[in-house]
Amino acid sequence: MKIDELSPEKSLELITQVITQAKNKFEENGFIYMFWGALITIASIGQFILLKKEHYDINWYPYLLMPIGALYAGYYFSKKKRKSNHNQISKIISATWIILSLNIMILGFIFSPTLKENLIPILLILLSVGVMTSGIAIKSKMLLFSGLFINLSAFVCYNLDWIYHPLLIGIVSLVAVFTPGMLLMIQHKSKANV
Repeated sequence: MKIDELSPEKSLELITQVITQAKNKFEENGFIYMFWGALITIASIGQFILLKKEHYDINWYPYLLMPIGALYAGYYFSKKKRKSNHNQISKIISATWIILSLNIMILGFIFSPTLKENLIPILLILLSVGVMTSGIAIKSKMLLFSGLFINLSAFVCYNLDWIYHPLLIGIVSLVAVFTPGMLLMIQHKSKANV
C-alpha cells in the first residue's frame, strides 16, 4: 500500500481549507449566536425586572425559556446537519457548546441556591469559554474579543450588587453574543452576494 506524504505547503493548504469550511459553517450559523444572545438578554432583563418589583419567589421564571431554546437549537442543528457535511473543527466546536450549555443549565437550575450571587459570574465564565473557543477555532478575532469581554464582565460581577447581575448578563449577551452573530451573518451574506 502506497502512502502519499504531504509537503508542508499541501499540509498548510489542507489545514486552511478545514478552517475555512468551519468558519463558513459558523458564519452561516451567525443566526444561532443572535438567537441565544436575544434569548439570554430577554430572560436576564425579565429576571432583573422581577427582582426590582420584589417578586423574589418567581424571579427565575424567565429562564424557563432556556430549555425551550435548547430544544429549538437541537432541532435547528439537526435540520442543518442533514444539509451539510461537518469537519473535525465544527464537530469540536459543537461538542464544546453542548457540554458548556448542559453545565450552564445544570448550574442555573439545580445549583443556584448553593451558588447564590456567584452563579452569574460562573455562567459568564463558561459562556466566555465557548465564545473564545469558537473564535480561536475559526480564527475570528471578533469572537475572541467578545469572549474576552464576557470573561472580564464575569469579574466585574463580583463588584456589583447581586440584583444587577441579571442586568449585566443581559447587556453582555446583547453586546458580545447577539451582535457578533449579526455581524457574522452579514459577513456571510455579503460573501454570498459577491
